[in-house]
Parts: sequence; structure tokens; C-alpha cells
Amino acid sequence: MQNSELIMVHIIIAASSILIGVLGKFLRPKEPNALMGYRTIRSMKSQATWKFANEYAGNLMAWSTVFAITVQIFAYFVLEPTPSIFVAVGASTLSLFAVIGVTEHQLKQRFDKDGNPKSRSQIEDRF
Repeated sequence: MQNSELIMVHIIIAASSILIGVLGKFLRPKEPNALMGYRTIRSMKSQATWKFANEYAGNLMAWSTVFAITVQIFAYFVLEPTPSIFVAVGASTLSLFAVIGVTEHQLKQRFDKDGNPKSRSQIEDRF
């Protein structure tokens, strides 16, 4: 793989990570919908779970993007071309799964099975 092709692949991976992070952080839907937002069974139980999950996951998405791009830059300069792409894709994928896992854990800790807050103070402490 030529250097210009490698740079282009890394730019595409980074741009997709940034896009996901920006969408998660700044474009939070107010109501549950079929197109956009953090949509899981637990997050769609109530308006409170929907709002919390989208704010919480959006903030985590922004931070996971920083992590993924940092790993990608490191991989680009340290590893051979093909492994650097695998590491970049792996870091992006891992960070997305981490956001889902952590957000679901927080929903379980802060809401009951019907989507009602367990306590008001836990809901106000978002991140």
C-alpha cells in the first residue's frame, strides 16, 4: 500500500469517528425516533431514560473519538501500514462498544425496569 493510500484510509477512519462523536454530542433528539439517537430497549423505556442515555452516550462518544484518533495516530507512525489500519479500525470499534456497555450499565444503575429514576440525584449527575 502506498503512503498516499494509507493516509487516505486513515483520514476516512478518523473522519467517520469524528462524525459519530459530533453527532452524538451535539445532535441529540428530544423524542425517541426511528432514525437517530441512542436507541436500545432500556433507553426507550421512558422519556427520562431516553434523555439520560442520549446525553450520557453523546458525551462518551466525544471522549471515545479522542481515544480512537489518538490510537490511530500512534498506529500510523509506529506500525506497518496494514496493521496500523487494523489497529485504527479496532480502536474505533472498541470505543463504540465501550460506549454502549457503559451507557447500558449506567441506565441499569440509575433507572428501574420500568424506566423510572431510582433517585433524582443520580439522574442529574450525568458525566
